[in-house]
Amino acid sequence: MSLSICPWKYGKRWVYSITYDEALADLHRFAIPMHEEYAIPGHVELLVGQMGEIRKAGNSSYNGYRHMNADELRDLLARGWGVGNHSWTHEVITPEMVDKEIGQAKQVLEEALGEPIILYCSPGNNTNMADHVLAACRHYGYLGAMSLTDALNRPEDELFWINRTALHDHYYEPFYSAYDPYRNIRQAQAVQGWLIDYCHCPLETAVHPNKDCSEAQLRQRFETVLSEGGDAVWCAVPEEALSYHLMRRHAQIEAVDGGAEAQHFRIGLPELPEQVPYRSLTLEATVPAAWCRDPRVVVDGQELAAEVVRPGVLRVTTPVRDGTLVEVRATPRP
Repeated sequence: MSLSICPWKYGKRWVYSITYDEALADLHRFAIPMHEEYAIPGHVELLVGQMGEIRKAGNSSYNGYRHMNADELRDLLARGWGVGNHSWTHEVITPEMVDKEIGQAKQVLEEALGEPIILYCSPGNNTNMADHVLAACRHYGYLGAMSLTDALNRPEDELFWINRTALHDHYYEPFYSAYDPYRNIRQAQAVQGWLIDYCHCPLETAVHPNKDCSEAQLRQRFETVLSEGGDAVWCAVPEEALSYHLMRRHAQIEAVDGGAEAQHFRIGLPELPEQVPYRSLTLEATVPAAWCRDPRVVVDGQELAAEVVRPGVLRVTTPVRDGTLVEVRATPRP
């Protein structure tokens, strides 16, 4: 008998998240109602220095649109969304700027929302994923940093370079790749990947075709994710997927004792960062066939409903603390 941790929560094969850079209030026109319709949680990355203000950032295509204010962001949190720091100024971050762009921005956003901010999202391009920026992210207590690299994230990947897929109408020259509602989905299924889309503010037409999609394209993407993913996709905010990643990475399972009628395990979480907000794991226990008839799994004294997912394999999702005790027991015969 053994106890193991599934690569992703609920035993899902792959993960889907979506992020919206800038946190523009016009997301309420199409994107947010669409998220409610499809029950997919979203995530916004706020330009903290302009919270609640009309955007004025260089020659941005989104200048003139308003960034969400604290009340609107708290409303998103109540809907199950997440919020990240997209810097203070949206400029290239030099070593002299990290305290304001990474540290002060995090503090201001946390005070406004009453929630910890654990994700930084690079503004502009990957120039703002430089070593001094990522070092500041670690120093100020972030748990991950999101880039603009079009690739999947795998269960074992580095969390201070999280990849995101551009959900755009088409790419810049010389690539000219057209919108594809299936982009990276098949690969995510094949490699148990975490697929994160990013765009800005889908409207009737893309505000900038190289930086955004239309609301119709967003709807097509959601329908494709759900139809292709079926029961195998976990739709989660980045904070939850990141938390599961860290929980799995730090968890250590020890078989305590066992016999013909029961097996006991202890789960330790050495050096797990205290900022990790979501602390659940999906566990699978290999057991004799007879134990699958009416499975009994007890976690920290509480009996949980276990699912038989394959012959001789039980699965359960449960909160886990450092020192959690798991008991897998045979059903007494009448």
